[in-house]
Amino acid sequence: MIENNICLLTDSYKITHHYFYPEGTKKIYSYLESRVGAEFNKTIFYGLQYIIKKYLEGKVVTQEKIDEADKLMNVHLGEGIFNREGWQHILDEFDGKLPIEIKAVAEGTPVDVGNVLMTVENTDDECYWLPNYLESLLLQVWYPSTVATLSAEVRKLANFYLGVTGSSKDNLDFMLHDFGYRGATSTESSMLCGSAHLLNFSGTDTIPALTIPENYYNDSDVYGFSVQATEHSVMTSLGEDGEIAQALNVIENAKDGILSMVIDSYDYRNFLIHSSSKGYELNESILKFLETEGNKVVFRPDSGEPVSTTIDCLNILEKGFGSHKTDKGYKVFDANIGLLWGDGLNYHKIRDILFAMKSNGWAAENIIFGMGGGLHSSVTRDTQRNAFKCSAQLRNNKWFDIYKNPLDSSKKSKTGRFKLIKEGDSFKTIPIDACGDDLLQCVFRNGELLIDDKFCEIKSRTQNYSKY
Repeated sequence: MIENNICLLTDSYKITHHYFYPEGTKKIYSYLESRVGAEFNKTIFYGLQYIIKKYLEGKVVTQEKIDEADKLMNVHLGEGIFNREGWQHILDEFDGKLPIEIKAVAEGTPVDVGNVLMTVENTDDECYWLPNYLESLLLQVWYPSTVATLSAEVRKLANFYLGVTGSSKDNLDFMLHDFGYRGATSTESSMLCGSAHLLNFSGTDTIPALTIPENYYNDSDVYGFSVQATEHSVMTSLGEDGEIAQALNVIENAKDGILSMVIDSYDYRNFLIHSSSKGYELNESILKFLETEGNKVVFRPDSGEPVSTTIDCLNILEKGFGSHKTDKGYKVFDANIGLLWGDGLNYHKIRDILFAMKSNGWAAENIIFGMGGGLHSSVTRDTQRNAFKCSAQLRNNKWFDIYKNPLDSSKKSKTGRFKLIKEGDSFKTIPIDACGDDLLQCVFRNGELLIDDKFCEIKSRTQNYSKY
């Protein structure tokens, strides 16, 4: 079968809609928003350019694709249901380029929930069925947008606790590390999620994400970085009795820079005591490694209750390496060491750890975090309540406002056609003919990508938000 056949990139039931719309329908106008009630009060819009370049740009309809879709749908749904005539019209009249117009807020922009983020409208009267046919594909922008939002909120959280504990912010860009490739649902999803994270942070182990800026966002710079680190297959190589000997081997062979070591293969307390206490060979080896300027050792407990284990580790390390206080009275290790918590984290657990550290007198700069599944696969379309709905239809040369208003009022949809404006620091969705400069830009029309952003520009928009 043909890969990425646009005729098939939809839900089954949408195949049937071309004969259900009222007679005289010429245009369908639909929009995307994050509904009120989302987990975070702003959504960072990101990923549309990727979707357009990969699936929508240029000649995407061919005779082979139409024939394949027709044959498959005749079996899947029944004879004569697939809109062969409509797709043939696109191929014959538009050389296979999609006659739709997509307007959207600039990628990387944090928009208050309850506002329009994107609109879709057909540009050819015969293709009224197309905008909502594309909903299933276009709505997948929810995923990179939600990950970008989550990552930005963690950055705001980290920035806040660094500030209130008097910490250096030199390492803010690396306070959340992406460990999610293995937990992603696919390589494509790991690339999208990982690139969304790179709008906010520079730490990642998801190498495929590094290809997105160059391949889809016109930016050849490298935006993600990592360090040398162990895993349990390394640390358990010599068994429990040989754990310390293997740790010595790791340090002896480590290159200059940051070295991250997992410490819970057996008993993390015993490992930390050997690492930090005078008289132990492991402590001497670590101190020798730290003599080189720029070298740092990060200890990674990988199991246990996150808050109590974090505080326990900090206290053990302080006894051996010592600490001094920031100008706001919070402890920082004397040695160039740190802690990495990367197991089972989400936004709320990171908040709990940072709060507990502050409550116990520890500066936030002593720790960094790693998220895998919490970043890549714990978010859903409902996290930011993303929805794509029709709000206006043109029939017999007259626009009709369309909306839903169920008993669950939180799912009430918008009505009419819109523009997005800025009022102070907030956004507002208003009727399309109202006064105000529209922030929705035409990014795609009739098969052509009209705005081709660079990744660095999107990153700049995002990070302006997470400063506060």
